[in-house]
Amino acid sequence: MISIDFECRQGHRFEGYFKDHEAYKTQLDRKIIACPLCETTEISRKYTGCSIQAKSSETTRLEKRHPNLFDTIRAVNQFVRDNFEYVGKEFVNSARAMHYGLEEERNIFGESTVKEIEELHAEGIGVFPLINVEDLEN
Repeated sequence: MISIDFECRQGHRFEGYFKDHEAYKTQLDRKIIACPLCETTEISRKYTGCSIQAKSSETTRLEKRHPNLFDTIRAVNQFVRDNFEYVGKEFVNSARAMHYGLEEERNIFGESTVKEIEELHAEGIGVFPLINVEDLEN
């Protein structure tokens, strides 16, 4: 996974994550890298200094203070696994039962389909999917 800094013609700076340099080049050539603020594809790569991957307490402290998006998603997923009850394939039924007062409310997570999540949202039941960072590709 590589990270590249960009700036659009409006001066907005943003960061992109790519599987590898080939994925970056392919997306750049196809003009599908766009500014998240103004959506222009007129962007330039901003070169930043190199990083040295030394394992020191200072490096570890800085990494924890400035996590990237994937680190944040992993942290959210770990928090859910540590603090919520896993109900497996009964997730949708349990969420509905709690919403309608048939079960005691508690923090749960489990398995469902996108269609089931859409149905829960339509009923006013607030749920959100956990993202498997390892499955993400550019």
